[in-house]
Amino acid sequence: MSKVVILIAAINLLLHKPAYVTLTGILTIFLFTFYIVINSFSVFTSILAITYDPSILWKVFINQVEMVWEIAGPVNVLAVVLVSFLAGLNISLVILKTRTTKVFIGRTNVFGFFGIFGGAFGAACSACNTALIGLLGVSGGLAVFPLRGLEFSLLALVLIAFSLYFVSKSMKEMGVTK
Repeated sequence: MSKVVILIAAINLLLHKPAYVTLTGILTIFLFTFYIVINSFSVFTSILAITYDPSILWKVFINQVEMVWEIAGPVNVLAVVLVSFLAGLNISLVILKTRTTKVFIGRTNVFGFFGIFGGAFGAACSACNTALIGLLGVSGGLAVFPLRGLEFSLLALVLIAFSLYFVSKSMKEMGVTK
C-alpha cells in the first residue's frame, strides 16, 4: 500500500469524527497564536504589564502577524499556518490513535514533537526571533540563511510530514484504519 494511501486513510477516519476535526481546528489556531506570541514574547509581556484589555492584545497580535508578513514575506506566514495546521492534524491523529489503541509510545510522537517545536522557530522574521533562536546558540547566524529563517519552517514541515506518515502507518498496523 502506498504511503499516500495510508496517510489518506488516517485523515479520512479523522474527518468522519467531528470531535477530532474540531480538535484539529482548535489546535491549529492555538499553535499559530503560540508561534506568533512566543516570537514576540517581550512585546506581549510589555503590553500585559500595561493592560489586560483583550482588544488591545488582539490588535498587537494582528500587528505582529502583519509585521512578519511585511518583513519576511507572505510565504513565511503561510508556512507558519501550514505548520500549525499539520501540527494540529498530527496531534489529533496521535490522540485518536492513542484513544483507540490505548498505546502512546513510539517514534511517531518524537518526530511530531520536533516538528511542532521547529515550527516555533519559523514563525517570525529573522530579526523577530533572535531571542528564541538564541536557545540554539545561533542568534546572529540566522541572517546568513538564504531564506531568512524560512528554513526552520521547512524543516518543521518535513518533520511533521514524517510524523504524519508514521502515525498513519502505526494506525494501519494496529488495525485502526483499513
